[in-house]
Amino acid sequence: MTRSNTLMSSLQNETYIPQIDTLTATHRARAMQAAAMRDMFAGLGRAIAAAAVWMVRPLAVWYRKNRTYSELMSLDDRMLQDIGLHRTQVRTVAFDTEIDASTVRPAANTNATPKAA
Repeated sequence: MTRSNTLMSSLQNETYIPQIDTLTATHRARAMQAAAMRDMFAGLGRAIAAAAVWMVRPLAVWYRKNRTYSELMSLDDRMLQDIGLHRTQVRTVAFDTEIDASTVRPAANTNATPKAA
C-alpha cells in the first residue's frame, strides 16, 4: 500500500465525531434552567398565597364577628328591641353562623305598612 492509500484507509476506519456548538448548547441549557426556576418559583408563589389565605381568612372572620358583637352591644335595650333582639341574644347572633329563627323575636318596627307622615 502506498502512503496515500494508508491515509485514506485510516480515515475511513475512524469514527466521525461531530463538532459540538458549545455556545448554542450553553444557551439552551441556561434557557431550560431559567424555565425550571420560573416554574419552581411560580409554584412556590402559589403555595405561599394559599397559605396566606388559609391563615388570614379565619382572622378576618373573627374580626367581622367581633365587630358585629361590639356594635350590637353598644346599642341600648330600646334599639335592640327595635331590631328584634334581647341583650342576651347578641353573642348568639354575632358569633353563631347558623341562627335558629325561633330564638330571635320579630322586630318591633317592621314598617310593613307605610304610614303617611
